[in-house]
Amino acid sequence: MEAVIRTVAAAAAAEADPARVEVWCLGVPLRAEWLDGLPHRVANIDQGTGRRFQLGAKRWLYARALARFLRQSPVDALLATDPVFVKAGLAAAGQGPVRPRVFSWPHFSLDRLANVPWLAEADGHLALGTQIAEQIQRVNPRVAPTVVGNPLPASPEGFPLVPPPHGPARFLYVGRLQNHQKRVDLLLEALAIHRAQDWSLEVFGDGPDRASLEAQAERLGIARHVRWHGWLSDPWAQVEAATALVLPSDFEGFPMALLESLVRGVPVIATDCLAGPRDIVAPGTNGWLVPPHDAGALSEALQRFLVSPAGQLTSPPADRRRDILDRFEPGVVWRRMRDALFA
Repeated sequence: MEAVIRTVAAAAAAEADPARVEVWCLGVPLRAEWLDGLPHRVANIDQGTGRRFQLGAKRWLYARALARFLRQSPVDALLATDPVFVKAGLAAAGQGPVRPRVFSWPHFSLDRLANVPWLAEADGHLALGTQIAEQIQRVNPRVAPTVVGNPLPASPEGFPLVPPPHGPARFLYVGRLQNHQKRVDLLLEALAIHRAQDWSLEVFGDGPDRASLEAQAERLGIARHVRWHGWLSDPWAQVEAATALVLPSDFEGFPMALLESLVRGVPVIATDCLAGPRDIVAPGTNGWLVPPHDAGALSEALQRFLVSPAGQLTSPPADRRRDILDRFEPGVVWRRMRDALFA
């Protein structure tokens, strides 16, 4: 979410008639480096109360901080990333010289959030995908959400196409090693069905489940196929060739790994989970979608690439890249957001 906010702010500043984007942190960030160079304010709310209070219990503290910020720096729109910030924003909205419109901008499926009914009071909504938009519409049927997606990260070097390997299939996983969400354990189980075939899995990422996943690969007899790279700030700089990226998550918000893969021409296999993959992956064209929690279905999708280097897909790498740029280039996403915020 922090990276997305930075990218959106930069895209807004690059416009000929830029809107000013300022970040208001309702609580002290655990890491503040991402705010460097961004206009921002921080409300020191967590000091004293800490995490003993749920977000909802602190909404009046948030409202007071927002009211103070609005008096100091009037804005036209407040974009809230959590339902409690929508509630606080509406309580504070009338206390500045100009009443801003309050929009929600949740970064997860609503079933992963608390206080969801508070979204019904917002003036508008930005949804990362069509499934989240449908959830919001059920909460607030009077206001149609605007589907915006997340922008590609800025890349000074561009996004060079990654060629397929000349030899055996080479699968990628890029993300946290946390089975509660990302389900790399399911990926290992699906790949184990093909343990007798020649392939490799490159894992970029780290997390609390790394040790158990390495042990699982040993138990399944596929440890020799798997290379664990750990966390890297730019994993794609280490990828010389790839067959497909695999994202076996149980849930997502808007999976940037899929965009980052497709813009480099690398097809994807993803679970059709809430939310995001369905808005990015066109089955049979740039990748495949499989049901969540289903190692057998995931194994079948992997097999497509084991028998055919192109995975039986119809879209060539250059077309995959162009499609993602057309839909998720930062300027495109910002203009979609701006049109919704200032309609």
